[in-house]
Amino acid sequence: MVMYEVVKCEPSFAVIKAYAHIMDKPDIQIETFGSALKGATYNEGNCNSWYVAEMAEKRALSRSVLKLTGFYELGVFYQRKNQQRRTI
Repeated sequence: MVMYEVVKCEPSFAVIKAYAHIMDKPDIQIETFGSALKGATYNEGNCNSWYVAEMAEKRALSRSVLKLTGFYELGVFYQRKNQQRRTI
């Protein structure tokens, strides 16, 4: 289960905090963040969409799932387009 808290939300920048735990194991809990920044040009920031809050939420969810499942410690990361990282 994942619950969210908006830490900061502006037209071109957002930070979302995620609280997550496994339903059958409530003692295993994590807190993590997701953020998104829309730059002035295509090459600036880390998000090319104006949906910065939604992208920050998506990143917080991805990080939560990876941490809860143990994949984060193995070096597996959420992958954006045009990014060279290992994925599940």
